[in-house]
Amino acid sequence: MNYRIIVFSAIMTAMAGAVISLSALQMGNKDFNQPKYQSQSYKDLREHYTHIGTFLGFTLGAGLECVRQLKSKRE
Repeated sequence: MNYRIIVFSAIMTAMAGAVISLSALQMGNKDFNQPKYQSQSYKDLREHYTHIGTFLGFTLGAGLECVRQLKSKRE
């Protein structure tokens, strides 16, 4: 397996996951300047939303690239 391609794919999908999570965070607000929810749990979630999206994108990208490489190796 080519680990450089796996890491590159994981980083690219991590960036896409971060952008998608930021856009989902902004779409969740009625007014873009004020958050929709004011409780402490939602404020904490807002702080970690991009980290969650980046982590999910990284793991998804690495997993998909590993499966793609294993499939081509099997054929």
